[in-house]
Amino acid sequence: MLKKFLSSELGKGALILFIAINLFNFFNFIFHISMARLLTPSEYGILATLMALISIYAIPSEAIQNIISRYTSQFNVKKEDNKIKFLLNKSLKKTTTVSSILFFVLVMLGFLFSWILQINFWLITITNLFIFLAIITPITRGILQGRKKFGALGINMIIDSSLKLFFAISLVLFGFKVFGAITGALLGSTASLIFAFYANKDILEKKEEKVSFNGVYKTSIPYFITMAIILFSFSLDIILSKIFFSPEIAGQYAGLSMLGKIIFLGTVAIGKAMFPLTSEKHDTNKDSSRLFGKSMIIVIALCGIAILIYGFFPELVIKMLYGAQYLEVAPYLVYSAISLSFLSLSNLIFIYNLSTKKIKHSQFLFIFLIIEIILLSMFHNNLLEYTLAFMVSNTIMFIGSFFFVKNK
Repeated sequence: MLKKFLSSELGKGALILFIAINLFNFFNFIFHISMARLLTPSEYGILATLMALISIYAIPSEAIQNIISRYTSQFNVKKEDNKIKFLLNKSLKKTTTVSSILFFVLVMLGFLFSWILQINFWLITITNLFIFLAIITPITRGILQGRKKFGALGINMIIDSSLKLFFAISLVLFGFKVFGAITGALLGSTASLIFAFYANKDILEKKEEKVSFNGVYKTSIPYFITMAIILFSFSLDIILSKIFFSPEIAGQYAGLSMLGKIIFLGTVAIGKAMFPLTSEKHDTNKDSSRLFGKSMIIVIALCGIAILIYGFFPELVIKMLYGAQYLEVAPYLVYSAISLSFLSLSNLIFIYNLSTKKIKHSQFLFIFLIIEIILLSMFHNNLLEYTLAFMVSNTIMFIGSFFFVKNK
């Protein structure tokens, strides 16, 4: 059965992306582990908060990549590379304008963020530069994903995380601390964008053919809203912990939360490989439910293994990865694992139903975000209470995700 799955289109794509994206996540977590050891817990808490802000800036990223991937897959089926070139150019022009406007707005808001989060204004300004990468990079990656160039997509992401790690460690060791870590991340992401254009050079050489995208903004609303909810849910706990707790405790929670997020980031490859395949099947009136079922089984299995490891060996995991100064949060690690497992499953459900256009009343998904903010704001007397509140909010999202899907 495994051999048959790996020989299938989903299997090959999922395997390539699973390896590549987990290498990407491996370098990312080496980045976090290195920074946690090279910086003090309070400094690491600042860095984790900035990285969470970057995740929020990347809210359009997943939606843009999925939309671009979906249109690209439609053109790719018919070998219409000229239309893909037009899609690429038109998207780049619009997103460059939008990201420039957003950057200047964020610079103005930077004074407010600096005051609320107690973080240096210039650190936040450097972080705001990621808005360009967050909006432009997913266009090039979406083209690769829609063309099923999973290998190039994986290499692109590995370049991002590996160079981020290299530059960040180098700059921190030179004494630049959090400034060095953020600048290193910026350099790595810029390098990956350059590679993405190189990987799409055959499309860039084509003569573009104009095509109408009537209704793209209307049909893209569910993508943007759904991805916003997932990424806000993924990041808000760390940002709010910086407000609710002391710098030391916020840094410890950041370590706890990032360990849980290994699960989410480790399973995201399955959804990325599934998306263009289920989109294509839907567009050609073929059944896509079996692909979704296989993807769901894989994610459940991976989450189950992670929960068992975190539940039985929490101190070993923390000591090996983050060091003895984070051992106080070891009893709460299993709750973080359960929480991110539910978020992983919710993400896969939403991704599948976006690919088959079955999300309904997407605007009401903000209910889940409101629930998370309320729970985290009410229950933060200690880290156990806060971690359990985060787990409950993600459990509610998983259960509620079934109510926002159109029945066949």
